[in-house]
Amino acid sequence: MKKERFEQNCIPPGFPFSSELTYFTMGSLCAALYSLRFVLDYWNARCALFRQNPLTGEWVLEEGAQIASFSEILGSALNGFLILACSMLFFAALHYQFHFRGSRSIYLMRRLPDRWELHRRCLAGPVLGILICAVAAGMLFLLYFAVYRFATPQECLSPLGGELYGRA
Repeated sequence: MKKERFEQNCIPPGFPFSSELTYFTMGSLCAALYSLRFVLDYWNARCALFRQNPLTGEWVLEEGAQIASFSEILGSALNGFLILACSMLFFAALHYQFHFRGSRSIYLMRRLPDRWELHRRCLAGPVLGILICAVAAGMLFLLYFAVYRFATPQECLSPLGGELYGRA
């Protein structure tokens, strides 16, 4: 029910919303999969802290080993969400353009008593997409920081906040 109401009130009339929703879903999936490169980079950095004892074969933490800072390991893992959020600006422009060319409803939209109707229909979907990208990136950032902070041996972390900001 809510999807139909959103389409009726917040999408240009006649606009193929399902294709835009499919694009956003696939983009979100690709951004989330790309962000998993943090796990690989973290695993490599964590494994570099240990060495194998040649006599017993077990892995031992190296003396004085320090893991790279969180910002170095995170790198560009969340840039997929930034790219997807920027592509939402393209959809906002496409919504405005659709009123002029697709349905030619720009004349009707300008005559409506609610002068914000055109802007709401053109910007609601893209702004919602940008907010979803920001929330998803923020949640992944917190999750990845928790993994970094609690899965790394305490003696290997940089002192006092350096692991977050790249300062040792």
